[in-house]
Amino acid sequence: MTEVSIENKSLLTSNNNYFSTVVILTISIVFALLIGSGLYGFGNDYYSSYYRANLDWGGFTDRLGFILATLSINGVHIGVQIVTFILSLSVGFLLREHIKFKQSYSFVFFILLYLIAIHTWPIIMSTSNAMRQGLSMSFIFLSFVAVSRRNYYWMLLLSFLAILTHKSGLVLAAIVVFAPIVKNYLGSFSTASKAIINFFIGTFLLFSAYLFFGIIGLDELNKPSKIIGGDFRGAFVLIGLIYVALSFVYKSILANSFNISLYYFSFIAPSLLLNGLNWEYERLGMMMLIPYILSFGILLNRSSYQIYLMITFVLLLMLTVVTGMYASFR
Repeated sequence: MTEVSIENKSLLTSNNNYFSTVVILTISIVFALLIGSGLYGFGNDYYSSYYRANLDWGGFTDRLGFILATLSINGVHIGVQIVTFILSLSVGFLLREHIKFKQSYSFVFFILLYLIAIHTWPIIMSTSNAMRQGLSMSFIFLSFVAVSRRNYYWMLLLSFLAILTHKSGLVLAAIVVFAPIVKNYLGSFSTASKAIINFFIGTFLLFSAYLFFGIIGLDELNKPSKIIGGDFRGAFVLIGLIYVALSFVYKSILANSFNISLYYFSFIAPSLLLNGLNWEYERLGMMMLIPYILSFGILLNRSSYQIYLMITFVLLLMLTVVTGMYASFR
């Protein structure tokens, strides 16, 4: 009976994975077509550059992003659809991975949460506005999924694509690749030792990143820096501080590569702010907002987890609307 039950459970899981993958693909295609049709409007970045056909701008860290975002075939612009499809796809897989990790998988809950998530600030502002950054964020999300499945070849490939699509991908990809290395190295250490060692590593990364961005960002320091949809610098700093503080209380914060990536990000990202790169800091914070939400949920029990996710994503959707991010599309 036990063997049969295990086999049936395995088959059920496989069927659920297949069905949810089909649904994710379907929603991603439909959402991409809706965004591309202009139903939601387009962001300022689209009208300033992305509306053009087949741009070959940028260097190593963003040329692929320009090519994909402005791709046109026989005069038909499909760049927006491509970006939106990849964005939606990556969010779907990342959400599914975490819901199943908490053993809280409910198909109806997942679909509802998924539909809300793709209409929130980090995603909707990347469909036709911060498009190259959105592509890089998507590949990082997919890298997180690959790491959780211990598929390190896909992790490296997807991280490399994140680097090729936007300069922010270089920072995030380095963190994603570094995290599992540290996790495996510290595997035999006690929980207390891991917390202390990781804190020292994070502090070292903060100072190193501060010096690094201070050097390569010199051209940007004298330019006016803008904040999109409101000033969220304080909120992002607070999120990072809370995340680091919780690592000394909850051992699950440093228990997997996904969380460790966010832990190191909490140290590295403020180095941009300390260099006066406010706009860049806010953009990075936007990219990691959904992963932060999912990671904080790991601290909750199974019943509270679904309530927390639903409330948080609904509030994020409301914030997206109230701050005028949809109104900025035209």
